[in-house]
Parts: sequence; structure tokens; C-alpha cells
Amino acid sequence: MPAKNFLGIFVNEAKLNPNLGTFSYMLHRLTGIALAIYLIMHTWVLSSAQISGEAFDDRLAMVQTPFFHVLEYLLVAVVFMHMINGLRIIIADFFGATRKHKLLFWIGLIIFIVMMVWFGTSMIPRIFDHSHDAAQALGVLP
Repeated sequence: MPAKNFLGIFVNEAKLNPNLGTFSYMLHRLTGIALAIYLIMHTWVLSSAQISGEAFDDRLAMVQTPFFHVLEYLLVAVVFMHMINGLRIIIADFFGATRKHKLLFWIGLIIFIVMMVWFGTSMIPRIFDHSHDAAQALGVLP
């Protein structure tokens, strides 16, 4: 399916049914796709360990940059959002709370924000400071 068709489906759905449930569905679907793409990249890095230790160290050093630390923070955001939204779907479906799905979404969003602020307090210094230390530990920098 071409990317234009794929995005067109989301745009058409949003135009036909512009409500919080549609937005939540799209968010859940997009975070799931992002996690699948990450899994492929993660497997690619880890698979280099079968080649040699040096190949693994080289690939690992390649992803120990400030840019990839920012992507790592975004990955955690995607995981948290997908997890919280999935739990909201489970609660709505299995516990008969479908009429409360908007309230559950906003509660989930507040939990997501709190979790990201909490995680950000430990991750943001790493983005700016840890990249040099990680490169030194891997032997990339003297």
C-alpha cells in the first residue's frame, strides 16, 4: 500500500469522524507502527553480535549519539503512550466503561505527561552529557 493511500485513510477517517475516539485510534495505530519499525532496527543492531564483538561495538557506537538519545526519549514516549492507550482500551472493553472512554483518555494523558516528566528528568542530562562518556566507554574516543 503506498504511503499516500495509508495517510489518506487516516485523513479521511478524521474528516468523517472527528472525535477523541478517532484520534485515540490513530494514535494507537501510529505508535504500534513506530514500535514495529523500532523492533526491526533493534534486531539489526543486536544481530551484529553474531558477526563479531567488534561489529556489535561498531553498531552500538553508531547509535550512542545525542541524536539517537533524543530518539530513545521519543521511543520511551511511544512505548508509554501505546501502553497507556492499550490499558485504556482494555478497561473500556472488558470492564464496561465504554461510556467513560473520554474520561479514561484524559486520565491516561495526565499519567503519560507525569511519566514523561519523570523520565525526562533522568534522560535529558544523558542526551547532552552521556554521549561523550558512552563513546569513551566503547573505545570510540580516547
